[in-house]
Amino acid sequence: MFKMRHLFLPSLLFLTGCSSDQNILEKIGYIQSAAYDWAPDNKMKVTLSIPVIERESRDGYDEILTITASSSKAAKNLLSRKTSRTLVSGQLRNLLYGIELAKTGLRRNMDSILRDPSISKRSNIILTEGEAHDIINRDYTGHPKTEQYVDKLLQKEFQLQNTPRILLHQFIRDYFDEGIDPIATVIRISGNDLEVSGIGLFKEDVYITKLPTKDMIFFNLLYQNQKQGEFSFTLNDEDTKSIMFNAISSKRKIKIRRDEEGVLHADIQMVVHGSVLEYIGKLNLSTDDSAKVEKMMSAYISEHSERVLSFMQKHGVDSIGLGRYVWNELGYAEWKKLDWAEAYPSVQVHVNADFHIKNFGNFFD
Repeated sequence: MFKMRHLFLPSLLFLTGCSSDQNILEKIGYIQSAAYDWAPDNKMKVTLSIPVIERESRDGYDEILTITASSSKAAKNLLSRKTSRTLVSGQLRNLLYGIELAKTGLRRNMDSILRDPSISKRSNIILTEGEAHDIINRDYTGHPKTEQYVDKLLQKEFQLQNTPRILLHQFIRDYFDEGIDPIATVIRISGNDLEVSGIGLFKEDVYITKLPTKDMIFFNLLYQNQKQGEFSFTLNDEDTKSIMFNAISSKRKIKIRRDEEGVLHADIQMVVHGSVLEYIGKLNLSTDDSAKVEKMMSAYISEHSERVLSFMQKHGVDSIGLGRYVWNELGYAEWKKLDWAEAYPSVQVHVNADFHIKNFGNFFD
């Protein structure tokens, strides 16, 4: 019994000591979104969004903190003096960057974020038209809380493969990797809503231009194999005016070759399948007329995919990673001799899309 008392007393003291070190939820400020905007004198405006849940109520709100500083870490230290909560970054999900800041390069800002072991490398990288501060510093009537709204909007777009999902580790990987440039999803305020407005294209860590939403489907087909998605087309054809497909799936192969004059060619072969969701036209898709639609769609995808590639070459951004395939074809030694930035705009790109209609949905005549 005496031994048991001696064992029990240190255990009780140990538990008591641990309890004093435990984080109390109401005293911790879990940063879930961080916004970064350009500011004069080589500084940035940093805005942090911290969800707050009151114990007495099921409703909550977002505490918004803003300051101008020389770095994100300096901003966090300064902002910690303005809140009653201890700021922690372990729950950070969304990193929003204003385009004006992105034009100056994001590497300096991301360096401190990457060095912080508490920040998940799976945080979303998001560009904003206008200030990123304005995105998270407002409420959107009819939508969830702002932080949840941004997060769920992006998750839906990623799951439907309307836009590639770009996380912190992917952006940095493409930044350091040779033969590919980073990208990021662009969002903006539209009335009382948020909307995805395109894909931001970078040269290294510097924002160059935006690919608009009408071209996102073609970029996705070039960027990666698709498993789902939907898109609609309006064709300049008397028999087929408008058609929409869903359940899009695709596979693409890229081959690099040199011609006799030494010019590099990139041959991109796509096989795309889709189900008809809506059709306005004179053709009967349940007959041999479907072959005509497939042929038109194949030509349409090929033409617009080449246009998107030409747009990227014009701006010198290798966003789908053609350089990786050139490296694999030429070998490391020859690749290192090649000035890819100079050679890339002159690569002759050829896209051959092969479109197939999987089914026509439920149709009653």
